Amino acid sequence: MSFQQHPPLTSSAELEFNSVWLASLFAQADKVWVAYSGGVDSHVLLHALAAQITPEQKTKLSVIHVHHGLSPHADTWLTHCEQVCQALNVTFYAQKVTLKAQASLEDAARKARYQVFEESLSANDVLLLAHHQGDQAETVLFRLARGTGTKGLTGMPAVRALGDQGACLVRPFLSINKAQIEGYAGQHGLHWVEDESNLNERFSRNFLRQKVIPLMKTYFPNMEQSVSFMTQRVTTDYEMLVSLSAQQLSNVSNADGGLDLSWLYQQPTLQRRFWLRQFIEQKNNSLTQAQCDSVLNMFAGGEDKQPEFVFADGRLMRHQNALYVLPSECPVEYGPLVIGQVKARRFDQLRLIQGEGVELKARPLGAKLLLSNGQTRSLKKWFNDHQIPVWWREHLPYLFIQDELVAIASLWRHPDYGHLQFEWRPSASLPFPNHH
Repeated sequence: MSFQQHPPLTSSAELEFNSVWLASLFAQADKVWVAYSGGVDSHVLLHALAAQITPEQKTKLSVIHVHHGLSPHADTWLTHCEQVCQALNVTFYAQKVTLKAQASLEDAARKARYQVFEESLSANDVLLLAHHQGDQAETVLFRLARGTGTKGLTGMPAVRALGDQGACLVRPFLSINKAQIEGYAGQHGLHWVEDESNLNERFSRNFLRQKVIPLMKTYFPNMEQSVSFMTQRVTTDYEMLVSLSAQQLSNVSNADGGLDLSWLYQQPTLQRRFWLRQFIEQKNNSLTQAQCDSVLNMFAGGEDKQPEFVFADGRLMRHQNALYVLPSECPVEYGPLVIGQVKARRFDQLRLIQGEGVELKARPLGAKLLLSNGQTRSLKKWFNDHQIPVWWREHLPYLFIQDELVAIASLWRHPDYGHLQFEWRPSASLPFPNHH
């Protein structure tokens, strides 16, 4: 969206939005949302925005409030937010969530909140969040304490995709500080809610906010602004690094997205880790340094070995000495097929066109396949002859009539069942090298 080419604010002191940015934002977005907790930051964002847009633009503006249920005051906050939106004549949505048990309550609340955002927004919608310079400094320090790499030093991006449906997240306040926000709130007589959990120093971010950052600011008064400038510089450098890396990786990856392992292991040791990280991040995943080292050790063996490295969001496997990033494993669905109906599974779709009594069953271990030339092949040998990736072997549709295997996807059909007709489409989410 072209609104990204313009700075959101023209006056930090008055929190005056750039009229060109506003016009472009509302012209291009189907709907503009404000994430509104009821706190001072999001209240100021909502108030300033509502005061500076046209009546026509306001018809596209909505507010979303996530009720975490963690505080005894959560219902009161929801009511407050709804009343503020009524006064501003802005559409209000609220969603209650139940947090899943996790080691970090902070992480659980954040994940639940962003899940609501992703589920609520449609393609071409934009979500505005009120994160400011102080939040950015807090984020960078938090990541530093956890041993972040270059990407972590870029901080929170001013603009990024939200989910995979075409929505967008924007942080227009990253160039201003908390004092400016509170000054605006006081000037306009705003009333907001105070979340008591923000004072609980058991939470790591609160400890940074309450203890560490104030102490640092006594020695470095402009620390937050300096961190903001640093993240901008690192972001520029990192984006250039990613761009140049992508060019190199495209030269050493095959058409199906697999990374040439022979090339990878020809690189110096430290560079191997770098290239592996870049390859994984290209696929919207990430590995720790320890995980990178484990992967490099695991796949250093002979090409005949088929290791599998499982991580939080997927797995890594090898095929024809190329490394592939795969989605997490899932159960395979079986059952009868009905003529004309599409059987949609996790990694493929199947539609039976002609045939009676056809059923999907599990891979038959030890099966023998009759070929069109009258010869037979073991299923294992047939897999190897046709270079079927290991990760597809359980997920291929094995079609049976009664107890006889009559077809495997569109790759093999029993010669006596030529009348059987069906369509099979593998999902792009599970790579199938050499199948086009």
